[in-house]
Amino acid sequence: MLKEELLQKYKNDVDLLRKSAKDLGLSDKEINLIFKKCFNDIKKSNSSKQINKQTKTKAQQIFRTVIYIFFLLTLIAIFIYILLNVHQPTSSIVLRNVQGLTYPTLKIVRFLSVPIIKMFPSLTDLYDETCLLENPYFYVADMECWPCEGVHTVLDISGIDKSSFTSGGTPFIMKMDLKKVPFKTLQQLYNENQEVFNTEMWRVKSTNSSIRNLQDLFRYDMADSAFSATHTSWRINKMVTARIIRKIFPRPPFISERSGQSVERYVMVDGAKAEPYVFPNTECSYIFVIQGSGERTVVLKPSVECSQKCRTVSVILRPSYVLWYNWWYWRPISLPSENSSGPSISYINSYC
Repeated sequence: MLKEELLQKYKNDVDLLRKSAKDLGLSDKEINLIFKKCFNDIKKSNSSKQINKQTKTKAQQIFRTVIYIFFLLTLIAIFIYILLNVHQPTSSIVLRNVQGLTYPTLKIVRFLSVPIIKMFPSLTDLYDETCLLENPYFYVADMECWPCEGVHTVLDISGIDKSSFTSGGTPFIMKMDLKKVPFKTLQQLYNENQEVFNTEMWRVKSTNSSIRNLQDLFRYDMADSAFSATHTSWRINKMVTARIIRKIFPRPPFISERSGQSVERYVMVDGAKAEPYVFPNTECSYIFVIQGSGERTVVLKPSVECSQKCRTVSVILRPSYVLWYNWWYWRPISLPSENSSGPSISYINSYC
C-alpha cells in the first residue's frame, strides 16, 4: 500500500472517530483532548520500550566487560604462575622483592581485621587452628607402601622393652600402666576445671541432638537408653586444656621425649552400641589411641594410595591399651565391640 493511501485511510478513520464522538454528544474541544491524551500514552509507551531496550543493551555490555576482564586476569595469573615456576631468575627477583613487603602487608591486614574481630569475637578461635579447610581430594602420587605391605595383623608388644619403639608403618598395640578412665572420671575432671574446659565447650559433636556442648555431655543421664547408641567427639585445641587432660591420659612409653606431641587431641565418648565412625585426621602422622574404658573394635583400612598393596586388619582395643599407627598408611574405623556392655572412652593424639 502506498504512503498516500495509508495517509488517506488514517484521515478517514480519524473523521469516522470524530463523527462517532459527535453523535455521542462530545464537543470538538473534548474530542481534541481525547486524541491528545491517546498520543501522549503512545509516546510514553514507546519511550518505556526504548529505555528498557537501552537498559538491556547496557547490562549486556557490562556482562561482556566483566567476562573479558575475568578472562584477561586468568590469563595473566596463568602466565605469572608459569613464569615464576619455570624461569628461575624471575622467581628469585620476585621473591627477593616481595619478602620485604610481607610483614607490612600482614600488619595492615591485622589492623583492618580488628573491627571485624570486635564484631565477631568467636573468630579468635581460628588463631589456634593449623588448618582452616582440609582438602578432601588430597592424594600422594607414587607413594611407597612397603611399610604396610607385609602387615597381616596388629602386633601386641606388651611386656617388650620398647621405650623408644618405632615401626615405620606397622601398627601395634601395647598395654600401659594406666588406671581405667571411666565416664565418672571425666565428669569429675570437668567439674574441677569448668572455667578452663568451657572455653572449648562448643568443640563437641554428637549423634545425639541433646548433646551440643560439654555441659550437656557431662550432665547427660547415662542410664538413658539413647546413650548406648550415641557417639560424641570432643576436640581439644588449646594448651591449657591439653595439660589437664594429660593427667589422666599420659604419654605412652614408646614415644621419645624429643618427639613433639600435637596440641590437637580428641576424646571419644561412645555408647556400647554407638555406630561406626572414622577416626579424625590429625596434625601429625604418628597417631596413638589410648582406651580409657570400655571396648571398641578398630578396623585399620589401608589409605587410598596403598589400598592395592596392603590389606585391612583389625584389633579389639581394651582398657589401658594403646594403639599406634601411621596416618599415611592407615585410615581406622571404630566399631562397637560385641563384648562391650558399657560406654567407651578413647583418647586420640599425635606426634611428629
